[in-house]
Amino acid sequence: MNPKQVNMLTLETMPKDMRLFIVSKVGTTSPIDYFNTIITSKSLNFSFDNYFVAKDLKLSPLVKKPALATRYKTLMDSCLKANNVDAHFVKGMLEYFHSQNQFLGLHHIRIASKGGHLKGRYVYGVLLMAIGQTERPNRERGENHQQTH
Repeated sequence: MNPKQVNMLTLETMPKDMRLFIVSKVGTTSPIDYFNTIITSKSLNFSFDNYFVAKDLKLSPLVKKPALATRYKTLMDSCLKANNVDAHFVKGMLEYFHSQNQFLGLHHIRIASKGGHLKGRYVYGVLLMAIGQTERPNRERGENHQQTH
């Protein structure tokens, strides 16, 4: 095979959707690697306002310190629009504890919990116990209760 005739596969020659897939997978493992990736390569510069990047972007520094999220409003808004579970957890923590909006905070923490966020599941359970909501409502029990009275 003649080396002059070989087409080199570079990032620029890859289809855009394949490059987007690579960047979204990098974002799911490490936020630092994601930011380093988009800074170092123009062809991989998919910003967090892209749904596929924002959906799975790992926000672990913000999960550890939710108050930092106030500095990253655009990032948080994009991730919330894409239904990112880390973003819902962070937003819920801020609303519940910082803004004193318990209803909205609990709503976001519930979304994170239902989405499989482990810290979200733990915090949601603790908050439900703290407000006295320890049992799930049982429709059958409610219906039977109404029929007997």
